[in-house]
Amino acid sequence: MAQSPYTLQPGDTVQVWMAQTEDLRGDGVVAPDGGISFPLAGHLRAEGLTLLELEAALRDRLQPYFKDIDLTLMLRPGREPIIYVVGEVTTPGAYPYRSHMTVLHALTVAGGLYRAAVLPADQDRSVIVGRQVSNGAQRMRELAAREARLMAELEGRHTLSAPGTTADDPLMAQEQMLLDARSRSVAMLEQAQQQADVLNQQSRAALEEQVQAVTRRIELARDRLRSVSRLVEKGGAESSQKNAHEADIAELEGQISRLSAEMVVLERAEIADAARYDAARQERQTQLLSELQAVRREQAETAARLSDSRRIMSIYGASAAAAQEQEQLPIAYTIVRSRNGEALEIEAAETSALQPNDLVRVSYSAQTGQIGAAVDENQGPSAAALASASVATQEQDR
Repeated sequence: MAQSPYTLQPGDTVQVWMAQTEDLRGDGVVAPDGGISFPLAGHLRAEGLTLLELEAALRDRLQPYFKDIDLTLMLRPGREPIIYVVGEVTTPGAYPYRSHMTVLHALTVAGGLYRAAVLPADQDRSVIVGRQVSNGAQRMRELAAREARLMAELEGRHTLSAPGTTADDPLMAQEQMLLDARSRSVAMLEQAQQQADVLNQQSRAALEEQVQAVTRRIELARDRLRSVSRLVEKGGAESSQKNAHEADIAELEGQISRLSAEMVVLERAEIADAARYDAARQERQTQLLSELQAVRREQAETAARLSDSRRIMSIYGASAAAAQEQEQLPIAYTIVRSRNGEALEIEAAETSALQPNDLVRVSYSAQTGQIGAAVDENQGPSAAALASASVATQEQDR
């Protein structure tokens, strides 16, 4: 396949040599509008012409000024022909043009098709984040079951209830067993307190009965003392008898004092037992509230981490889904080619031949069907192609 001659493009530098005069020797640059200017010849159209065609046009312009024109045009090196690759490629940009270059060559030098695939490092990260999501969800279920058990303890219930859980849930069953054990412990504490109250009441009743019995004996002893005292006054009894009765009364009154002291000790013991019981209940309530607060704080922290992990997993999932969907879409190639100052948008295939300064646009097409293998050069220009070609040309000129 013979290579087509190179045609001048904007930005090309043309070196002019003329034997007749040094004034016409120098360089001319093809302007963005496709023209080039020379002394005496003025402005000429250069874009799309070969060097020989531009030389002939310049010779015609200079003919009125010189009889025999010895004229030579050369393309100054330093600006090799290029192509532009944009769209769904890994590295869009400008690349050197090579002979017999095709769209597939351009796609290759641009790094191939862009695939939004999850990188191996991201895949490893997604496994870790997935494990964090699973662990976080499990931890949230554990905390929900624990919260249900703490609420049941605080409210004095013996069964658990939590939204979204069932009685046969292993976590709920485990917490129910713990609730039953702690309920038995509380019940034993209450039973011990009740037994202590019963014993204290019985002891109090026994002391009160003893006090009453001793009080009656004191009353009887005083009656006898009064009788003996009258007999002693009349001389019918010895004074020693009176003294014996007074001693008996004193001893009985001493018993009353001891019994009263025992009752005071018993009352103090009852108060101490009640205080210990109330303190134990209060300490248990405080502990339950503290545990509940810790559980809810951990729930909030775990929920925040779980939300972040799920959001990261959704990003990985969306990326993988996008890559999978992208791989199933057909690829569309378009060549934007400047010709006679106009940008032509041409549908192409991988085997379509390229020319210098062509712009190759690669895109994923939602339409199915094969793209023609030959380049349709009769395709008209589009606004998008004109804009793309213009931007690419301006960037290369800079």
